[in-house]
Amino acid sequence: MNRVLYYFRFDLKLLGSLYFIPLVGYLLTLLLIIWRGFSDPYLTYAFLQGIAIPMASLHLISLYSSLYEDGAKDTLVPIHQKKVLVDIGRYVSLHGFVLLLFVGFISWKNEAEFFDGTIIAHLIILFVFYQLIGLALLTLIESLELTIAIVATYTLTEVVTQGTFMPWPHLFVFLGPVYGMEMNLKFIFLGLGVFLSVLQLWRTIAKR
Repeated sequence: MNRVLYYFRFDLKLLGSLYFIPLVGYLLTLLLIIWRGFSDPYLTYAFLQGIAIPMASLHLISLYSSLYEDGAKDTLVPIHQKKVLVDIGRYVSLHGFVLLLFVGFISWKNEAEFFDGTIIAHLIILFVFYQLIGLALLTLIESLELTIAIVATYTLTEVVTQGTFMPWPHLFVFLGPVYGMEMNLKFIFLGLGVFLSVLQLWRTIAKR
């Protein structure tokens, strides 16, 4: 436990003010949920999908961006290789707990039983997808700015257009019903994204 806390303190010192960006995302999500009320559970869920979950992925992306600073890769890869699973586990646990609080708060305020088994499963796999895909893209592109730009562009386009603009995989849920072929495709694409992300991370970090 002390070692895990030491890692968090080290990350805070390393990232400085960048460390608090996900917190800003959570506060913005909470304010928007309260401001718009709870009459439309899909709108509330859109705030979680489009703001909270993507912002939560910035911790791992920012932490591992140091690998691709000039001359740092050969030195830092062996260090990160030893703790990549610990790092992923730490931040998945941290942000997963925050999302659990959001789900509990929304369920408490909203009388409708919105978070059924399908929505909970979608929320979990979307969260894991974002935690891994940003890190995997970083190892592939080797640029923090470009990685964030790609993730932000996809997310913003999906949220603004409600998943209707581009003919690419649509991962978010904006309207019901949450069953049928369209929902199955979301799970398939998310599962494929998680699998490919793990494969990329294993190839570039864990196996080196």
